[in-house]
Amino acid sequence: MGVRIENDCVSCERCVNCGRREIEVHFCDKCDDYADMWNPLYVTDNGQELCWDCYKSQYTEKICDDMDEEHCNLCNSDAEYLYLVDGSWICEQCLKSIADKVDMEV
Repeated sequence: MGVRIENDCVSCERCVNCGRREIEVHFCDKCDDYADMWNPLYVTDNGQELCWDCYKSQYTEKICDDMDEEHCNLCNSDAEYLYLVDGSWICEQCLKSIADKVDMEV
């Protein structure tokens, strides 16, 4: 999941076997957006490989403002958004720290 082979050949006049014919490309299983080391994929419980935005969207999100007394249940910091994970409201940094990142080594 999240990987396909694409042809990135630019049809040179004479082929020099540059390796562009079969390139392994990673992509999000939900939105089909390309992934790389700057936009990694994260594995869900059901085995999907999702980009960060799609991964976050699987959890209930709560917007907090300055008047809220809600804090992250893991790091106890103020957050703009909290996500409900296994009955606890956690911030985006804590969610990212517990998420399983896909190894996309080439």
